[in-house]
Amino acid sequence: MSTLPASGRLLVLLALTVSTHAWGQARIVINNNAWLRIDNGAWVVVEEPTNAGIQTLGTGGNIRSEGEFNRIRWQIRNTNGVYTIPFTTANSVKMPFTYEAVGGGSNEAQASICFSTYNYGTVAANNWDNNTYRPSDVTHMHNYWTGAPVNNSDNVVDRFWIVDPYSAPAFTYGTRPSIRLGFTHDPGAATGDVRTGNTITGASVVGAQRFNAPVGMWGDYWPAGNWAAGAVNSVTNVNVPPADFFRSWTLSDILQSLPVELFRFSVACSGGSVQLNWTTGSERGASHFRIERSRDAQQFETIGVQTAVGNSQTAIQYNHTDPQPFEIGYYRIAIVDADGSEDVSTVQVATCGITSTAIVNAWDGGDNLHVIISSPHEQTVAFALFDAAGRIAAERSSLVLIEGLNTIEIDQQGMAMGIYTLIMHGADGPLSRKLPVY
Repeated sequence: MSTLPASGRLLVLLALTVSTHAWGQARIVINNNAWLRIDNGAWVVVEEPTNAGIQTLGTGGNIRSEGEFNRIRWQIRNTNGVYTIPFTTANSVKMPFTYEAVGGGSNEAQASICFSTYNYGTVAANNWDNNTYRPSDVTHMHNYWTGAPVNNSDNVVDRFWIVDPYSAPAFTYGTRPSIRLGFTHDPGAATGDVRTGNTITGASVVGAQRFNAPVGMWGDYWPAGNWAAGAVNSVTNVNVPPADFFRSWTLSDILQSLPVELFRFSVACSGGSVQLNWTTGSERGASHFRIERSRDAQQFETIGVQTAVGNSQTAIQYNHTDPQPFEIGYYRIAIVDADGSEDVSTVQVATCGITSTAIVNAWDGGDNLHVIISSPHEQTVAFALFDAAGRIAAERSSLVLIEGLNTIEIDQQGMAMGIYTLIMHGADGPLSRKLPVY
């Protein structure tokens, strides 16, 4: 290794490991398969704002990050151009990453983009499960399109990329630029980034997604880019406007993407009707929505159909009115795609027609008994739970109910199996319900 002060370049001839401390040069030139390895949360600072800040000559070079905080901080400012980071995996597979600054970013003196990439590393078991080594700002790997928080890691390449425009206050962009990204990853069965246990394979078509940390979403940005197979697979031409420029990225199956979700669904009483409102974060091949209603949250009927926009990467709002609601009504939205497949939202409940207090439901939940009580207004009630011999198994003398549905839990520890009777006293007189304990 030699340093050339006159030109402000670092010429890497053999190998260099940067550990713990920040280290900076105007330019880095890596020749003939030499290595630059970043470890222990170190920074490598490149102060040259043009794409000449990192160059590879001869047979190329290798930069190993393999850690979220093993970072290159490139002081790009508002300079446009295509920047290539010659990342290489721990198994010596070259997987270059490209960042193209298209324009629009602000020009603070030290405005920088921080780059790093890493995979499962030393995780031995279940290393297909990205949820166990996700970036620090990522809270889940869920797919909410199914209406439930299910880990979707098996449809995701087992690697993350950090492209960070706000790593620290001194280096952040006041206005983020528009960018275009290009990813490569190793699809090899023995060394690659699609581990055994995934549903996808190294031949699966994937696209780039980023995590929107302020709202906790993957799915308000569809998998983007053009996929191609090769010695390393690539996803190129990933266009990212400033509003979608967040730090943590991965590649997911375009058919089973990270949460492309119905991210808001609500019901509300309005006069004598129920207003349903829902918002899609994005749509891909959606045909229509089927609005469904139930008295018991078990058997649903269709009360309306609404055409979907179909394809969108922006939030779309929809609404529907139920003019003749049940006293207690359960609602859900079925999302039907053009190919006939469908998914169902979570269930929402409306209690617009409640005129008297009622014990709506009660069941054995294992550790606790669960009781749902509807109330037309705020009130205080008392209840007691009796066993078959008439002995009190549990009681509460002062329980405050709010208007609408109330859920209470009763600890069933020590209760024998059998049929119990719940008796509640309130403004509407005594109410009772049988409750089996298993």
